[in-house]
Amino acid sequence: MKNILFVFTFLSLLSCGATNIFDDNIPYKQRFDEGLEFFEKEKYNQSAQQFNIIVQRASHTDLGDDSLFFLAESYFLNKDYNLALIEFEKLVSRMGFSPYIEKSRWRICETLTFLSPNYFHDQDSSVKAISQIQDFIDDYPNSQYLNEADILLVTLRNRLAKKHMETGKLYIKLKAYDSAKQSYENVVNDYYDTKFYYDANLEIIRCLIFLGEKDEAKVFLKNFVTKEDSMISSEFNKEALDIINNT
Repeated sequence: MKNILFVFTFLSLLSCGATNIFDDNIPYKQRFDEGLEFFEKEKYNQSAQQFNIIVQRASHTDLGDDSLFFLAESYFLNKDYNLALIEFEKLVSRMGFSPYIEKSRWRICETLTFLSPNYFHDQDSSVKAISQIQDFIDDYPNSQYLNEADILLVTLRNRLAKKHMETGKLYIKLKAYDSAKQSYENVVNDYYDTKFYYDANLEIIRCLIFLGEKDEAKVFLKNFVTKEDSMISSEFNKEALDIINNT
């Protein structure tokens, strides 16, 4: 059955006028042009086939450089993010002066973000994505992708902060209050610009109460209110006092 399907696919490509991908005599320029035609028609599997042949056999040529970018872009637009990441990173490492460098580095940022799991999974990809995005912003302060980069950065930092918040919640259920407090302190210290900042401070107060350190909780709240000054809301202060007095 697989052989029949392969033959059918092969004949379909030929009937569409596509170059035989197994023919070594086809000029690379012809393959490249057909790859671009597939690419423009959003037929990314077919475009990737053509560009991949050129990358493998003519990587030392100008067409090879262009094909590497379009191969990576074909994978990316086809949502084959693992393959896209490999090819974009290959381009950046090999072709430092390529006109595709900025776009490729941005694609690496996007790809790592897409590969980042939900907050309850390991966040190595998110950490790597944040690093890449920050480097991108530093190196291309006037990039057309700057606004998108800022949005991705906020999204990823909130995701990591939520990971720590959920870890703290788990520790509280386990009555491991010191560990819970440490998780919330990670949010306060490392993700102070996220939407979880104020909640993390409230949870630190709660942990101090659970640890029998009511006076320390009061001092913490007083210092926090002084530090935040006009930024702190009356709702926050009310909730914090409620935790101290009623927990």
